[in-house]
Order: sequence, then C-alpha cells, then structure tokens
Amino acid sequence: MATRDSNMRKHGFDFIIEFLTYMAGIIIVAVTFAVSCAAVVRYVGFRPPIWTLQFTEYALLWFTFLGAAWLLREGGHIRIDTVVSRLPTKTRRHVEIINDILGFIVSVIIFWFGTLHTIDLFQRGIMEVKGTTVPKFPLFLIIPLGGLALSIQFGRQFFTKIRSKSGHGENHGEDHSKIPL
Repeated sequence: MATRDSNMRKHGFDFIIEFLTYMAGIIIVAVTFAVSCAAVVRYVGFRPPIWTLQFTEYALLWFTFLGAAWLLREGGHIRIDTVVSRLPTKTRRHVEIINDILGFIVSVIIFWFGTLHTIDLFQRGIMEVKGTTVPKFPLFLIIPLGGLALSIQFGRQFFTKIRSKSGHGENHGEDHSKIPL
C-alpha cells in the first residue's frame, strides 16, 4: 500500500478515487445487510423481498467499478509477480510500462463501449424487468465511469514510470498524486 502522511489532504483525482471507494464500501455494507435480512426472513418462514437478488446483482457491478481505480493505485490488481520479480530492473520497468499502456487501452475500450451501450439504453428507454422494473441505463452508467477512472489511473502510472529516471520505486503502490489531475 502507498505510505502517506495521515495528515496529508488528498487532492484532485486521488480525492475522487477515495470517494468512489467509500461509495463501494457503503454498497458492500448494504448488500451484506440486505442478504442477511433476506436470509433471516426466509429462515423464519416468510418470503424475502423480491428486489434483494436484483439489487445484489447490480451492486456487484457497481462496487467492482467504483473500487477498481483505487485498487489499481494501491497495487492490488492481479499480477504475475513470480515472473516479473525475477526480471532485471530495466526489463521489469519496460514490462510494467507495457502493462500500463495495455491497461489504458483496455480501459478506454471499456469506457467507449460502456458509454455507447448506456446511451443506447437511455435513448431506447430499455427497462430492467425482474423483481422490480427500473430503467436499465442508470444500472450500467457505472461501466463508462469506472472505465474512465481506470484509464486515468493507468495513464498516471504510465507517466510516473516514464518520468522515473532510475527505474526504481515504481511500485504499484507508490504515490501517483505527483501528477495533478
């Protein structure tokens, strides 16, 4: 994890990432509460709320995309450390830069197609008809937003590594707040 002075205020994009992560945490707590209540209600012989499963499905999507950029910044995404850690420093740095470029490209694609899909759902007025009937576009709005946040974070990591002359200290958990956004 990134080591930071606890008194240091977060600015710009780091503040946004932290806010999105707290929102993800709130959603996780809400899912935990809803599923627990549904289980208790079912256990005592009543029917649980019909919306619980539907809420949980979309909450999984939302908290995944809300927390993805923070997890990337903190170095928590899946990596093949056993291979990369054995590479020479210069080669490791190149692999990490390529990883950031590919991650940026994939995130931009997620952002682009997520945006097109969400706009399409809005324009056609598509409804989600399951336990409850709701418009579908707000449910999928998180995909382009999460893709955008990931794109920005991959870009920040890329530029931090490019600016690093020595090739040392570009751990995924380093402080990328030096790049103002």
